[in-house]
Amino acid sequence: MTPTNEVDHFDLDGDTQDLEDIHVIGDISPTSTNGQKRRNRASNSFDILPTKNEVLAKMLLLIRLLEWLYHLKSLSVLILRTLIQQRYMLKYKQYQVLVKMNNSKHDLG
Repeated sequence: MTPTNEVDHFDLDGDTQDLEDIHVIGDISPTSTNGQKRRNRASNSFDILPTKNEVLAKMLLLIRLLEWLYHLKSLSVLILRTLIQQRYMLKYKQYQVLVKMNNSKHDLG
């Protein structure tokens, strides 16, 4: 029994992308001049109004996105504050080390 090779398999049933929009007008024959292919497309996106559910879904998505951005901003502010505090703590520790070094020099001399 030979194994099936997936590369040799073609899905022709699912390969109908955008074919439902093509309409044939007139008889198509090698000698006909009136046979044309035409795509039915809206002239612009305002010709087809979205349904109420689509509008609500987009509004909900926008609200969630804005909430996410707000939390991201809050998190970045918190991280920035933490970094600033750590920087000042490091500077304070460096200052303490310098003071101790200065005091130890005076004690020896």
